[in-house]
Amino acid sequence: MVERRRYMRFDVLLDAICKKGGEDRKLKVKNFSREGVGIVSEENIVPGENVEIEMMIPGDNMPVMVSGEVAWIDSDNIDAFGYNGGLKFKKVENSARSKILDHIYSKWLMPKKAKQ
Repeated sequence: MVERRRYMRFDVLLDAICKKGGEDRKLKVKNFSREGVGIVSEENIVPGENVEIEMMIPGDNMPVMVSGEVAWIDSDNIDAFGYNGGLKFKKVENSARSKILDHIYSKWLMPKKAKQ
């Protein structure tokens, strides 16, 4: 399989809501890159749909909003968590991007506690 990603991906697990046409669908954001996010959805989402994703950053009571297009969904391989897919960003405010990156970097740089 040929890797098509152009940008580094950062693993993250965030609760999120996919907003489309007055409908809200629960999902998880599993990674973040310059161009988009990896998602896991309990329900199938159609590639090509334009959606808004509302992500909750732990410790912050204001959700982060991004909009984009569903780039792909693997509807043939549903795992225990649901449908894996990807969202390509169309609009991300700088403040939203900063909040997400601050969260990712804090997890990346924070040393894990040693077992006692």
